[in-house]
Amino acid sequence: MSTEQSVAILGLGWLGEPLARTLLTQGWQVAGTTRDEEKAVRLNDAGIVTLCWDFSAAMPARWPERLRAHTLVLCVPPGKVDDYPHTLGALARLAVAGGVQRVIFTSATSVYGGTGIKTEADAAPDGPRGERMLAAERAVQACSAAQVLVLRLSGLVGGSREPGRFLSGKRFDGGDEPVNLVALEDLLRFIPALLARSDWPAVVNVSAPHHPARRDFYGEAARLQGLPPPEFGGGGEGKTIDGSGLCRWLNMDYSVTDWFQWLAARRG
Repeated sequence: MSTEQSVAILGLGWLGEPLARTLLTQGWQVAGTTRDEEKAVRLNDAGIVTLCWDFSAAMPARWPERLRAHTLVLCVPPGKVDDYPHTLGALARLAVAGGVQRVIFTSATSVYGGTGIKTEADAAPDGPRGERMLAAERAVQACSAAQVLVLRLSGLVGGSREPGRFLSGKRFDGGDEPVNLVALEDLLRFIPALLARSDWPAVVNVSAPHHPARRDFYGEAARLQGLPPPEFGGGGEGKTIDGSGLCRWLNMDYSVTDWFQWLAARRG
């Protein structure tokens, strides 16, 4: 599976599985990995070539033949592996040695510290979580692929990720801080569009343009689910992730431009 319209997705989870299914319907040859044997059988039956692979185990000597593809998408969450930067870098290098030409790494906006508006040039972590993610970005970028694209994803919602449950009944500071989120439905529009392009930038933010206060968004999300709302202390300037560069590059807009409308539609 090495035609240009072939992709291997490491981590067929919350994003990886629906992305694989979306690409399959668009005519892509799709392969991927999961740690769940029953899920592997189900996805293979659906036409997604699926390999069981636990990334915390020893790395194979060669890239698996069943995962041969033109493009690799790394959808491996940090909590799933030990030494995240080392493992992601090793996976990317192994893939390139096995014929992969392009690599997409789904990173996170935790690489931005401080407050204010953050564009792609502003990576400066202020904690270990962000430092680990930025180190993973650099490890993947050093894999010698012909192209590497880092997607810095804001908070992920949609599908099984119901924001009304995230903070329900808990107490937090920083109720005035803006939320930075991206919905699954937008990721499933944007990623196939960028896969079809050859003029990749090095890094791009993915964050919807609406940034309500945390107290307002999570309070409404809990209310619509009939759950106890979180309690927030005041204050908190927070950071606002600018995801507009993606729109200019792809000539596409986010479908979610009002999170309160999105929440109401999910309830309906």
